[in-house]
Amino acid sequence: MKLALKKTGSRDNPSIGEDGPLYTAHKKVQPQRWRLLVVCLGIYYLLPFVRWRRCLGVPDQAVLLDLPNRRFYFFFIELWPQELYYFTGLLVLAALALFLMNALGGRIWCGYLCPQTAWTDLFYAVERWVEDDRRDRLRAAARPMTVGRAPKRVLKHAVWLMIAWWTGGAWVLYFVDAHTLVRDLATFQAPAISYIWIGILTATTCLLAGYMREQVCVYMCPWPRIQAALADE
Repeated sequence: MKLALKKTGSRDNPSIGEDGPLYTAHKKVQPQRWRLLVVCLGIYYLLPFVRWRRCLGVPDQAVLLDLPNRRFYFFFIELWPQELYYFTGLLVLAALALFLMNALGGRIWCGYLCPQTAWTDLFYAVERWVEDDRRDRLRAAARPMTVGRAPKRVLKHAVWLMIAWWTGGAWVLYFVDAHTLVRDLATFQAPAISYIWIGILTATTCLLAGYMREQVCVYMCPWPRIQAALADE
């Protein structure tokens, strides 16, 4: 029995032997889920443009991390650097909520709310729109590239790039006035640091959501290890 296990693998994972590699070949996944995708991404992309009226001389952007003036604005809340303990308390509460949510309901965070899940699902949706349904994509992935598939592949990557670019741009909008920066970006008058960060975030979004995908969850994210410890009787 022990000899058979060494040849075929362990009871928990029969495909990998006890002395086998820690890394296995990537098997492409084609999920079929939407759920909270529209809500989560809508909040992320549109929240910087929400206005909140404050006193004269104070930014009217609802959510703004004003680094030059060392202020954080969140609707009616205004935090100063000496009030960092509020952030600590919020992080502790968020961690406890995450632990409780996953202990009671399973992988709610990973399956519904994780940013990696949201953007990966969005990129999968583009694939489904451009390259047909899941079954067709699986058949096409097993065949070499053809002339007929090349335009679809180019269109898919172009849409991916647009999504990634707007993702990086939306993140930068949380640090400056959104309306002003969008106008400056369109007229090429924005600070160079804005273009640099948008470029970095565009590249990382394409890499993580377009290519690595579930590999991020398997090999990079620490939460699956914590989740396993919570579920271990």
